Amino acid sequence: MSGAWARAASAWDGLWCAPEPALDLAAARVVLALQALWILLSRDLPALSALPPAFWSAVPAGARWRYLVFAGHQRLEVVLQAIALLALLGVVLGVGARACCFAAGLLLYHLAPLETLFYTASPWAAGLTVPVLGLLVLAAAPCADALALRPSRPRAGPRDYGWALRLVRLFAAEAYLFSGWAKLRAAGLSWASAANIRAWLLLSNQDDQLAVFTGPGLWIADRPLLCALMGAAALLLDLGFVAAVFWRRGRPWLVALAAAFHLGILVTQNYAFLGAPLLLLFVDWEGWARRLRPRAQAAEGASPVRARA
Repeated sequence: MSGAWARAASAWDGLWCAPEPALDLAAARVVLALQALWILLSRDLPALSALPPAFWSAVPAGARWRYLVFAGHQRLEVVLQAIALLALLGVVLGVGARACCFAAGLLLYHLAPLETLFYTASPWAAGLTVPVLGLLVLAAAPCADALALRPSRPRAGPRDYGWALRLVRLFAAEAYLFSGWAKLRAAGLSWASAANIRAWLLLSNQDDQLAVFTGPGLWIADRPLLCALMGAAALLLDLGFVAAVFWRRGRPWLVALAAAFHLGILVTQNYAFLGAPLLLLFVDWEGWARRLRPRAQAAEGASPVRARA
């Protein structure tokens, strides 16, 4: 029995703590921070705190205390957002990266629900959920050993980067996994039926406040076979994308499929997924860097200045 436990522990350790390059973890730090900066700078979250009390009347007291969100404190929210922006800038630049990750994660946890809490009990659909979780994880990881103005010294070992990178990627993949689970729970496999997909296409393309693209979606809606294929593909991607966390060889294909999926949803249903930039978390940045180094060295060696020397 002890041998089985030892093998299971070794397999678990290999699954989560396999070596990863410092560059990939540092790139995850930058991607998460830039995603959060994009969301914060494209909205005026503090202004929502100043909405009339009637907007907040339906927000349960438990939810207010959970996120420490209380209406009527716009000036305080402005200060907190400014601190969050400075912390995120520190994360991007790698200056005090771990402390900045921790501060930014906590502040985003508070700020994010300001956009949605007064009309939905699920304030995690506005693009900041994964950055909150990911930044708090990176606060406990050596995430500033690369892509930093002040790299950490001494550098950690490759195994120290693996667990944090996989956990951040898992958070991003869960957005797909739980979306698929919600579809199955609500409608079962019939969610992928031609009739259901056709209904969604018609609904999203007949809203004049939402629709930008109408031709592709309405064209597919008239073809039941394409509707059924679209539904099946969406469900398979939702449930299968989590494999990108651990399947190194299949990861580029899954990421490419997910990117194509989001583009397809945009042009057929006019829905933009705010978490789509987080697909960059799955890019093999170290591999790209290795491919580009010989080209840069060759270009440097062929430069006129070096040739004259």
